[in-house]
Amino acid sequence: MGKVEPIKTQYRFSEEDVRAGARNLLVNGANIKTGTEVLILNQPGLVKPAVADIIEQEARALGATVYVMWAGSVKGPEELPGPAMAAMKDCEVTIFNHMLAGLLRLIPFDGTGLKLLNFCTTWDTLGSEFARVHYKVMMEVMQYLGPKLASESSYRITCPLGTDYYGDIEAPPATAKKKTDTGDGFSLRTFPISVSPPIMSMTANGKLAIRWLTPAGIHEFEEPGISLPSPVLATIKDGRMVDFEGADDAVAELRRFLEKIGELTDKDGYIINSWHAGTNPRCFAHVTPEESLDAWMYMIHGNPRIAHLHTIGAAPPGEMSIPVVDPTITYGDKTFWNAGTLVILDDPEVRELVAKYHDPDDALFFDTNIGV
Repeated sequence: MGKVEPIKTQYRFSEEDVRAGARNLLVNGANIKTGTEVLILNQPGLVKPAVADIIEQEARALGATVYVMWAGSVKGPEELPGPAMAAMKDCEVTIFNHMLAGLLRLIPFDGTGLKLLNFCTTWDTLGSEFARVHYKVMMEVMQYLGPKLASESSYRITCPLGTDYYGDIEAPPATAKKKTDTGDGFSLRTFPISVSPPIMSMTANGKLAIRWLTPAGIHEFEEPGISLPSPVLATIKDGRMVDFEGADDAVAELRRFLEKIGELTDKDGYIINSWHAGTNPRCFAHVTPEESLDAWMYMIHGNPRIAHLHTIGAAPPGEMSIPVVDPTITYGDKTFWNAGTLVILDDPEVRELVAKYHDPDDALFFDTNIGV
């Protein structure tokens, strides 16, 4: 019997690129330096072992004291892994290559250390420009954009498939600014920064075009999401879907899934509680919805060509997300997203802010590949 040669995986990016992405995550995103105690929490199947190894190696090379844990997926906030929760309590920094990070938006937990969710868990995402552009570039963009959005009192989202969704902006409760604030409205850091602050939409009205429902990362489901056979146009009244237009099979499939997940979680399946939009022009699709609906949305939600709305349940982020492609989004009478382009990225002031950290032409290059 002849020798069987191993299949070599072809990558777009080099090991040098991946290590550069890892250092950007660790140094610029997580502030790791000599002596920092860092926990790296890995989820099998989410982070590739070679990527996890490189992140660990680069953290040790920086002089950090590194602890590594591998833990299986978490079915929901009701079943948190005790050892992992205890470990992160005492660490200065926790790097999540794990979906547990999403649950920490919803539950109180001990420990005051910096916590960072890494979206770049494959070789070609951590090696990409998305991961290698200096972390503080998007921090500057969000700290420029955030106050402009917050100064408006209403919003409207439209899209080529017929979305016309609008409402008033509820003022968020006042909170003290923290040194770890990145401008995206989250207490948990993400790497890279890639979405606008969420907007509550329990009083929204209008029409919403629906092609997919994708998991929000709160609970695991045997049926994690759906792609509809054709788009459905939902009528929204006071934050709730009340009617549907479209092919009979698509409408029936949408209703079936909303009601099924609603019943499994004891939530109203027809509520849309909040939304936000992608802001990072370097975000790109590494898979298509047909290949993996979950993996596609996990990555692509940060591209400006995608806005997504949180549905099923009144508490954000709900159980599912509804992606909207190529949105035009106005706050007040000002257009911030125009057919999937974040227009403020062309502002000279933004380019000047970005230039402190990275070549603006490279950092703000718009990757339009969203996998559809």
